[in-house]
Amino acid sequence: MRMRTALPLATLLLVLVGCAGEKAPVAAPAPVTTTQAKNAPAWVDNEEIPDGLAAVGIAQPNVMGDKGLQRTVAVADARNKLAGKLKVRVQNMFSQLNQQVTTASSDAGKAIKVDVMNRVIENVTRQVIDQELAGTNTRGTWTDPTDGSLYMFVVMTKDSMDTALASSAKAQIKKEIAQGEVSLNTALDKLDAAIAASNKSAN
Repeated sequence: MRMRTALPLATLLLVLVGCAGEKAPVAAPAPVTTTQAKNAPAWVDNEEIPDGLAAVGIAQPNVMGDKGLQRTVAVADARNKLAGKLKVRVQNMFSQLNQQVTTASSDAGKAIKVDVMNRVIENVTRQVIDQELAGTNTRGTWTDPTDGSLYMFVVMTKDSMDTALASSAKAQIKKEIAQGEVSLNTALDKLDAAIAASNKSAN
């Protein structure tokens, strides 16, 4: 009699233990990036801004522990990245300008020459980069608590950049016109539209 009672009890215990061993599936935690884990500001991972161009410069700690030097290196890194972005912006602007001038011209013989356009782009790019990089400002700094790396958020405003683009481009175009490139006359009338269009393509 005791044996008969013991068997069902043993079976019941096994069932209960088996049910207890079955755990509900646990959802995997959302991935966290290194900078998020370190409570870094948002601009470290996303440097795009709506009111201009921005770049994040990074500098490792130096052996002398010179914070001023580290800051200088980080700003230089950011400005170098900004120069690359600004060059692309100038190229976009002249691509838009060239399309508008070509469309407006009824005489194919007056299309802007490739070598002339390339020369203007090169000169404008150099002047705007030199001018605008000198006027950049820092919107944020952050030091990585793990390795001491310094992050600098450096920006140039859209209004300042557009003013520099228009001024430099007009000067270069007028210079080429004075040297006989009359086909560029139409470009002066369409410059503002090209700058606005390059703004949209940059975003």
